[in-house]
Amino acid sequence: MDDRLNRRGFLRLLAGAGGLAMLAACGQAAAPAEQPAGETPAEAPAEAPAQGDTVVTEITFWWWDGVGQIWADEYAKVNPKVKVNFVNTPFADAHDKLLTSFAAGSGAPDVASLEIGRIGGFTAKGGLADLKAAPFDGGSLEKDMVAYKWTQGSTPDGRLVAMPWDIGPAGVWYRADLFEAAGYPSDPEEVEALIGGADNTWDTFFAFAQEFKEKSGGKTSLFADAGTDIYGAVYRQQGEGYADGTKVLIEEKASRPFALAAQARQQGIDANIPWWGAEWAAGVKDNAFAGMVIACWMQGGLTRDQPETVGQWRIIRAPEANYNWGGSFVAIPEQSKNKEQAWEFVKWAVASAEGQNVLFKQSGVFPAYKPAWQDPLYDEPVDFFGGQRAYRIWAEIGDNIKAIFRTPNDLQLDDIVGAELTKVLQEGKDPAQAALDAEAEALKRIEGTVG
Repeated sequence: MDDRLNRRGFLRLLAGAGGLAMLAACGQAAAPAEQPAGETPAEAPAEAPAQGDTVVTEITFWWWDGVGQIWADEYAKVNPKVKVNFVNTPFADAHDKLLTSFAAGSGAPDVASLEIGRIGGFTAKGGLADLKAAPFDGGSLEKDMVAYKWTQGSTPDGRLVAMPWDIGPAGVWYRADLFEAAGYPSDPEEVEALIGGADNTWDTFFAFAQEFKEKSGGKTSLFADAGTDIYGAVYRQQGEGYADGTKVLIEEKASRPFALAAQARQQGIDANIPWWGAEWAAGVKDNAFAGMVIACWMQGGLTRDQPETVGQWRIIRAPEANYNWGGSFVAIPEQSKNKEQAWEFVKWAVASAEGQNVLFKQSGVFPAYKPAWQDPLYDEPVDFFGGQRAYRIWAEIGDNIKAIFRTPNDLQLDDIVGAELTKVLQEGKDPAQAALDAEAEALKRIEGTVG
């Protein structure tokens, strides 16, 4: 299982086909109808024609999900003097084309989205404005942001180059209807007690998973895939990242997750269905698994693609520890000619309750900005979760997550570990040896790293 690619797969599914016709405009702000005398297009902020006595400044915003148009539309109501030109940019392009624009010296948007798996490659390089330096005042917002996200958007020398946007608090999801069909209660507190209560461990979780599959006559597993559901959770419970600076931590951080994923596969308690594709979607429809161990952002995809399950899902905390999977940032490239206007948009979007919650209500993208959680909606019953007050649980989990700095080697480290995890689950490779081999491969391939 290549964990990074799986997250990418979900992002591609979320983005869908909407907005692809706009890709021809990637990296270019909308051209002004008129250019003020004495200024060249390369240097002047993009301005739309005057509307009465109001001159509208245009800024360009890249994101890989079409719901970004929500922010563009809502911000027009808040600040009619700034038009946000949203460009639905494919996930890879949103990052790779941004790096290309840095190298070329032109082509970057005014506001760029960055995903957590790619953030290390940007914090370690130039090209993004320090949001603590003038004309920005990002440092004043630190106390309001989830701590681990602030760390990941910062550089080791203290600059803030990526503003926290959303987080991915995660836990155990289960289908109330399938639990009841198997003769179990569906109330979250009762389900937590079944799996060990306050002493819930992965061992008690596995024991329940085995019992659940037996009660279903072997037809329904508790979760789909030992790689995504088990490895993905146990690894992230230690804090994301396989390196601390140049020190590689694969053996330390992957050994137990490898072992537990292998145990789940050997016991036959997962459905052995890989995530994200047609087989997984068919597994949901056929009731091949009754739950999953995943992040809050899964709500959006399930609502769209498996609407028949809406109202049946419930959540409880994962065994042993809270964890996060995924999340995003927004940044302002140094190339922006409209930094002050871009910063006002960024502050409204990710550092105001209004901006964060207008998107959360319509997309399920969970805010990293903690004051947004004070809205009464976080304590209301959630129809998607059958009336469970799930949003408050996500908020409590999201504020208690371990993290370390991301590094520019994250993608390569993910690939190396993912290749070994595949050998563990598909070829029966010894988990301890797989962790040793993955670390040795990282030290060999990535210059400057130490064990």
